[in-house]
Amino acid sequence: MKKNKIIILIAIIVFVLVSSFSISKNNTHKMTNAENNDVIKIGISQMIEHDALDLIYKGITDELNKYYKESNKKIKIDYQNAQGEQANCNTIAQKFVNEKKDIIIAIGTPSAQSAVNLTKDIPIIVSGIGDPIGAKLVTNLNKPNANVTGTINLPPIEKQIELMHKLIPNAKKIGLLYCSSEINSAYQIKLAKEKLDSLGLEYVDLTVANANEIQQMMISAASKVDAIFSPTDNIIANSMANVAMIEESEKLPVVCADAGMTKIGGTVTYSVDYYDMGILTAKKTIEVLEGMKDIKNIPLETVDSYNFVVNTNMIQKLGLSIPNNLYN
Repeated sequence: MKKNKIIILIAIIVFVLVSSFSISKNNTHKMTNAENNDVIKIGISQMIEHDALDLIYKGITDELNKYYKESNKKIKIDYQNAQGEQANCNTIAQKFVNEKKDIIIAIGTPSAQSAVNLTKDIPIIVSGIGDPIGAKLVTNLNKPNANVTGTINLPPIEKQIELMHKLIPNAKKIGLLYCSSEINSAYQIKLAKEKLDSLGLEYVDLTVANANEIQQMMISAASKVDAIFSPTDNIIANSMANVAMIEESEKLPVVCADAGMTKIGGTVTYSVDYYDMGILTAKKTIEVLEGMKDIKNIPLETVDSYNFVVNTNMIQKLGLSIPNNLYN
């Protein structure tokens, strides 16, 4: 009888210990889940490293960190760079989908296209996109009616062509240097051609498939054109050091569509403020994450702030001078 009582007592003690461990384990699991629920997982895919897209990224992260610093929520940013390869864009987008990110931010058209092609459920905020409709990201800029919104990178092409005309008034034929596979570039070149037509200037397409073709293309064009215009083209932007070398040796002025390209090897431009674009992109991201607005009703917007940029070093090397009316 006494032996039975001891066995029963031991059984009770074991039951209590196991129950306590189970409750503790469940509570720990619940706490972990609660902590995870407070962490917002943000995937950022960037097409390539160059000044303009890097500034967009900085604007995005600065604004997100500023907002969530004052919040009881935490953000975890997973930044991936495709290094200019479309295949890498697809791999990054698939990674973000597999990891069930709360939101995807895509900087550059190829990154955006990869994300849009892989998910209709995860919200996608695009940035640095020249032609969202032409890239088949949305069908309506004011009301996307999809899991996509963001910011449009459309430089003031007409003003940039006017700058070129004022800087090099004797130029009669303009070379248009861009990558044939970039949708953004094709759209900006269309606008450039319309402006050149209105000024009565001739032009010729200098299209390249990759960075390796740029040097030979410029050398062969030097005897045929008086100046070159290049849009916000990722391939050209990433090769501006090489462009500058040929520009200087051939004495062939190059007007680029953004500040980063101009500072490395261009002459003058009106450039979008890419840091401001990043801030606007982050604000749209916050609107979606915090449920302030339905992403389907958030319009894609442009940034209205532009900077006048002069590369005085290149101007001097080319033997050009800045006329007073260029600042107007």
